[in-house]
Amino acid sequence: MLVAFSAILNAQGGKVYYDPLRVIATADETLSEAVQLIRFGNPAGAIRYIKSAEPESKRTFEAEFLLGYAYRLQGDLDEAINYFSKAARQQSLSLPAYFERGNCYLIRKNFSLAVFDFDRAILIDTNFAPAYNNRAYARIRNYGEQKMPTQQLKFARKDMEKVLSITQSDSFIGFEYYYNLGLLDLYMSEYELAISSFNNAVKADQSVSKLYYFRGAAFFLARYYGKAREDFSTAESLGFSSGQAPEFLRVLELIKQHEESTGEKVGK
Repeated sequence: MLVAFSAILNAQGGKVYYDPLRVIATADETLSEAVQLIRFGNPAGAIRYIKSAEPESKRTFEAEFLLGYAYRLQGDLDEAINYFSKAARQQSLSLPAYFERGNCYLIRKNFSLAVFDFDRAILIDTNFAPAYNNRAYARIRNYGEQKMPTQQLKFARKDMEKVLSITQSDSFIGFEYYYNLGLLDLYMSEYELAISSFNNAVKADQSVSKLYYFRGAAFFLARYYGKAREDFSTAESLGFSSGQAPEFLRVLELIKQHEESTGEKVGK
């Protein structure tokens, strides 16, 4: 059952973030104008503006970074990676350049390269939570689509634990952190831990339908069949649909019929 279920597992990545344009602290009028063009939804205009005003040989870190960011917004990942790399060469300790390039690799599904860039970002700032969050996501995707060595999943879980330790003092922790933890626990067959993680995710946001579905799966695999039935019902009422749901529900119905006909309680 877990093998069939695991095929639909997918972590939540990239939600926890910061404003990358805040790294551009410059009195340069051209770059300030480019930032405004990007903020007003015109990355193509920002690219044209920078390239017309700044010869390539004289472009600063800020100019290269803005070009990379503008290209990423346009969906041109090759050019975005190119310009983020140029920015990183100008400032080898630039966390934003490595982090943004890592995000480009994530989108392009070059997960091992994404992990490398998030490693660099973490070396620069060991308390930068988004890099841990996205590195965990990259590790899940990189190894989760292969044979899923348990050690790599443990590394990903440690990343998520680090995120939580960094953000504990914040007034609000999004459900994505706990959701990722729950998925990792589910993958490693740690069903009680998964239930606890999904409980925290539901506390953070009770409106996310998939949380109930995956918690229901954890309940099912831990043999809490009544709770599993409740969660699958809630997930369905909130609009979540999955090809695996009919199989879970079919088994739950058979269990219910057995209990009613024999009086024997099955599960916990």
